[in-house]
Amino acid sequence: MRPVLVSLLWLLWSLTCIAREPGRILVATAVWPPNFTVETGLGIYQQVLKQVYADYKVEFLFTTYARSKHLVREGKADLWLASYLAEEAWALYPVYPFDADLICVVRLPHSAWQGAQSLKHERVAWIAEYSFNQYLPELDMQAYEVPDLQVALRMLQAGRIGYVLDDWWNIQDHLGQHPAMQSELVLAPLALLRLYPGFQPTLQGRLLAEHWDVRLASMMDDGSLRAIFSSAGEPFLLERCPSGRQDDKQGPLCFVSDLQPAR
Repeated sequence: MRPVLVSLLWLLWSLTCIAREPGRILVATAVWPPNFTVETGLGIYQQVLKQVYADYKVEFLFTTYARSKHLVREGKADLWLASYLAEEAWALYPVYPFDADLICVVRLPHSAWQGAQSLKHERVAWIAEYSFNQYLPELDMQAYEVPDLQVALRMLQAGRIGYVLDDWWNIQDHLGQHPAMQSELVLAPLALLRLYPGFQPTLQGRLLAEHWDVRLASMMDDGSLRAIFSSAGEPFLLERCPSGRQDDKQGPLCFVSDLQPAR
């Protein structure tokens, strides 16, 4: 038998084995309370993954967001949650997102706010690894990447920056722990930014991404994806991003000004 044919047959056999044999999937993720990823394993994103990969043993490794990406890049985890589209050039992304972050602007009460254009050329802080500037390049913001939201808000209150960008839920969680700050800050919804799992750039990663798209498309069509969010009392924000696909001409951002989830 010719060597090329042998190689092709071996590859087909390998693909079949990987695709058919249930295996273990290690998911690296930060903890996002109260409902998204939690150490009990019952968070919204964890339920989504367990439904998508029902034939696999899905395990979760809780760490920081930055480290979760590092673990996938080093081959020590299969995927991480929850990435913005093309956030990392080396990673593989599926077609379908599973949620969207509501990105908000945090500002002081006296600062001007006329929508996204108010950020243009301004000093703006966000948590390192979020890379908001690549999704808003036209604003040419002066970026300040910080280790956490607390540092960003201290910089804002000290007048070192003009604005802070972060996910609405993260801001609400922080303000809930620091109620004295609530009267000192103003929040304005800016945009929805779709969220994806990021996979290893390997054959296994490609197969997992393809499997994700097949199952997630089905879950979107039959309403089971929306039902997971509803059962936890969280809004299904992908409804505000028309197609929910990464190839939508609208791009990864859906600008909003009227969205304020109840909590």
